[in-house]
Amino acid sequence: MNNIALDRTISAFNNRNFKDAARQAAEGLATASGSDEAFWMGLQEACEGFTYLMDGKYAHAESRLVLAMRTMRNFGFRYGNFEVTSALAGIRRVVEEIRLVRAHSSKVFDLSLLPRLKMAAKADD
Repeated sequence: MNNIALDRTISAFNNRNFKDAARQAAEGLATASGSDEAFWMGLQEACEGFTYLMDGKYAHAESRLVLAMRTMRNFGFRYGNFEVTSALAGIRRVVEEIRLVRAHSSKVFDLSLLPRLKMAAKADD
């Protein structure tokens, strides 16, 4: 796992710089192998989905975020020190909001629903 790329991805994502987060995730993907590769693909799809969301391209955002959920759900609660469960919960809530906005054209997307990515705390031995 490329921890430097993961830290940079999370930092950019949490600062709502989703384009940079997607670039950082692509860097992690470029050096990944095995199950790390699928993890980075899911994380990159999520970052790209949020980029589309911020551009108001709800259909593209929804499809990318659904792909991210399908990919990342195979990693359980945590992958390395990354909190997969909380990321999936946040992504799912955003997808639900996108669907509400698309169904009711007068509704505006609530940006306060944007999730934060986080790392799990390490226990002291």
